[in-house]
Amino acid sequence: MFSKANLSKEKKITITIFVMFLLLILFHRWQLLTSSGYLFLGDENYKRKNYNESLKNYKYAAAINGDRSTIYFAKLKRAKIFFLYGFLNEAEKELNEAIKEVKNDFMAYEIMGDVHYAKRNISDSISYYKKSIELKDKEEINIKLAKSFMAEGKINKANDIFLKLYLKSNNKSEVIYYLGLINFYENGLYNDYFQEIEKSNNIDYKEKVNKIKKHSDNYSNIKNEIFNNILIADLYNRINEPYFAIIKSRLVTEKNPNYRDAWIVLGKANFIIGDYKKAYDHFNKAFELDSHNPEIYFWLGSVCQKLGNDFKAEELMNKYKALVSEF
Repeated sequence: MFSKANLSKEKKITITIFVMFLLLILFHRWQLLTSSGYLFLGDENYKRKNYNESLKNYKYAAAINGDRSTIYFAKLKRAKIFFLYGFLNEAEKELNEAIKEVKNDFMAYEIMGDVHYAKRNISDSISYYKKSIELKDKEEINIKLAKSFMAEGKINKANDIFLKLYLKSNNKSEVIYYLGLINFYENGLYNDYFQEIEKSNNIDYKEKVNKIKKHSDNYSNIKNEIFNNILIADLYNRINEPYFAIIKSRLVTEKNPNYRDAWIVLGKANFIIGDYKKAYDHFNKAFELDSHNPEIYFWLGSVCQKLGNDFKAEELMNKYKALVSEF
């Protein structure tokens, strides 16, 4: 037999447990609503390009709600902003944390590929793009993978990917353009892919193709292989395809390491990519071969400016101006 006192005590315990359970439910709902609110605010600030506030919103969303999915998307969106700002290490850190929470979503691996491509860690970018494609076979990621193969000098692998996309009845100008560019790299001839671009509405690629056509019209009869390679490499730089320029220039420097213009073109290519230390080394090699060329002083000065050596940059630019005035 239970006494009235015992029954009353059990009733109080039951009520206490019920109240605690109710509070936990309410707290969890508060977490969900608050974190969702911060995610929404983050997205709104992102749309308005108010990125600093957006970073804070996503940070709060991840901190308030321990749900893996919420943390993943908050970290992913913070990574996108850091990547946009050029803070590549911060973006990589956020992505690593996101992947710990959710390992089977393609987006984190795609952005990680973008980060490593920007860092010029091409082999890593290839690995991440492949992983992303395993999870979701998207055209855009295949194009990024193909470009990474081109940057690594694996032209045939890049061609295979672009050709696969093209044969899927893909009329995307980017795919057609790069098939044309690879074809041009192999034989130096203006080709059918470029003619397709001429008929498209893509102004950017049409402008590039027009430069290639002018080059083909003007230099198609050049028999000197080294000179021809340098002209094509310089063309690649002018159409903003520096990795192709590097491959062509290296064909020259391997056979003739004292060919000044090859080092200048290599320097320009690395300058476009943003690898200023390599660019400096290449322009410096050209300088060792010809210390009276004003163009070399200009580029050395430009690189020093990018590297933060303003005093040296000014000195080199003054020398450039002095040499130009002598002509």
